[in-house]
Amino acid sequence: MILVGRYRSPFTRRVAISLRVLGIEYEHLPYTAWSQLESVRAVNPVGRVPALVLDSGEALFDSTAILDYIDQLVGPGRALVPAAGPERRRVLRVTACALGALEKVVAALYEHTMHPPAKVHAPWLAHNENQARSGLRWLDSIAGSPWLAGDAMTQADITTVVTYDFARIVNAPLIPDGRYPTLDALASRLSEHPAFVATYPAAEVDQANPSLQEVPCEAERGAEGAR
Repeated sequence: MILVGRYRSPFTRRVAISLRVLGIEYEHLPYTAWSQLESVRAVNPVGRVPALVLDSGEALFDSTAILDYIDQLVGPGRALVPAAGPERRRVLRVTACALGALEKVVAALYEHTMHPPAKVHAPWLAHNENQARSGLRWLDSIAGSPWLAGDAMTQADITTVVTYDFARIVNAPLIPDGRYPTLDALASRLSEHPAFVATYPAAEVDQANPSLQEVPCEAERGAEGAR
């Protein structure tokens, strides 16, 4: 299968980490809509990443849909979201909060970088940043074990750490030292996991600025040992 999208996209990165954690090999095409829009549209008509092209040629897009397929592929015993019951609801609840915070970090980033300074709407920027902070506070408050939603790594942990890493890169003031000790500890622990190391984005291309020079697009492959 082929994963389309740069790891600079946290949505692409959470798919890539999940594939690696589950030991699923993939070819990586690090396309971006800024410079390879037509190539991205070939697998997603909206022109957004990530997309996952299956061996059959079928293309899946939207990270949540892709991750649902991956869980079905590996079966309930290895899925990163439990199949049913309160365990499933807990993982989905935490993941939804992390995704909501991530969307607000992205909205604030675009408001700041996609307009000239005189056109940035400060109240809207502050509104999005405050919503991101609220989500991060809740995520930081819920941990009872080394993991956020159970006794092992789940999609809740992957998406939360991807969100946390992305926020620290693009908007470090959102995460002052010591503000979120639980998330700090989780992110620090997973920063040594091979799947997180291999997909960590380069800061200089993570400012959502299309004027920045892109790294030449070359196909990559990636996999990590079974969970």
